[in-house]
Amino acid sequence: MRTRGTDCASGHGRALLCPAGETLTCRSTTIELGRTIKNYRTNACGRCALRPRCTRNNDGRKITRWVDEHLLEDMARRLRRTPEIFARRKALSEHPFGTMKRGMDQGYFLLKGLRKVRGEFSLTALAYNLKRVLNIVGVPQLLAVLA
Repeated sequence: MRTRGTDCASGHGRALLCPAGETLTCRSTTIELGRTIKNYRTNACGRCALRPRCTRNNDGRKITRWVDEHLLEDMARRLRRTPEIFARRKALSEHPFGTMKRGMDQGYFLLKGLRKVRGEFSLTALAYNLKRVLNIVGVPQLLAVLA
């Protein structure tokens, strides 16, 4: 059973295609948790031979999609195409956060509010960067440059 339709461009915007090639049109738009959601339907399911593979709903196929879901699909497609790039990026970007969380005992924020949390994180990042400079350059060379 398929869970998502295939995007297609129609004359009046975005539409979805079912496995039989029928067009699912946007019937309503709602906002859930700050995200714009579009609901697509078709009435062609009553006469369709592929209905058992596609849906069990008596009213026909219904698909609910976030308007920016194509961005997630594009990212998943790029990930499947070049997984080694994402593995390298993950290895490079995850290490500092793991070090801050475990090595510097910053597993959670002590303050509340976005402004205070940003300040707390900025101090943690500054401490991490200073610690790295000291490990890479060394204290004598750093003092020589600052003098």
